[in-house]
Amino acid sequence: MSDLGTVFPPRDEWDVAAYDLDEVVAGYRDHRPDDPPPGPNHSPGYRWGWTNRRKDMTHQPDGFELVRDAYFQLSRLLQ
Repeated sequence: MSDLGTVFPPRDEWDVAAYDLDEVVAGYRDHRPDDPPPGPNHSPGYRWGWTNRRKDMTHQPDGFELVRDAYFQLSRLLQ
């Protein structure tokens, strides 16, 4: 898959692992509760970070639980 890390929403843990970490952190930090989700003018990593901050703040299921769990498992294996 030559498009790893270039699509949002992520298809699997490999997309998440390929996201630019600086962009993920920027999206996480920029989240504001009253803002609409960022659109395609933002990188997939930024959008993923923003989505994760929303999840952390609301504690509501968002459909990405399986992808997050798989990514955490992958991260542990790669340590």
